[in-house]
Amino acid sequence: MNRRRYSPDPAAAARADRMNRIRRVSAIMAHACLAVAALLTLGLAVYWWVTPAEGLFRQAGLQLAPPAELATTLRLGTFAIAMTPLAALVYGLFAARRCFAAFAAGHVFSREAIGGLRAFAVAAAISALLQPLAGAALGVVLSGASPTGGHSLVINVGSDTLLSLLFAAMVGLIAWILAEATEIADENQQFV
Repeated sequence: MNRRRYSPDPAAAARADRMNRIRRVSAIMAHACLAVAALLTLGLAVYWWVTPAEGLFRQAGLQLAPPAELATTLRLGTFAIAMTPLAALVYGLFAARRCFAAFAAGHVFSREAIGGLRAFAVAAAISALLQPLAGAALGVVLSGASPTGGHSLVINVGSDTLLSLLFAAMVGLIAWILAEATEIADENQQFV
């Protein structure tokens, strides 16, 4: 009696291995999004709390003499201004976490995954657009604390802002393409 052994399809096995790796890495990325959101927020808070006035003025691009010490209320206010673009990015990281959690659950072409990716792209774009505005507001507020008096308006749009906008646009386009591909796949599945 000659029994044939069942041999699994090698292409299917390779695809399953790749999907398992995607799920594991996606789970790690979901946790990383939370960790980065927390570390960025904590880091910004520590920066505005402990950095000397001279360092804050220099970082804001102000050529004015800083006060000997910044008042606590001023530090809290400037932290709130600096937190505005970061808050948009943190929201985006939570959206990216939802996307990666869906991937980790095996829902690669789900509305939740695509929506999370799209929300991340929008939040990253908003954060990039808010960055120069927050920098300008910080310059005005900090320069008001200078003992020399007066206010300075400093607007800085650098390559990091432009690259962040380009990155957000690319991720948004990928989310749009995934949404279209999912819709086509759903339509094709109805015909089968």
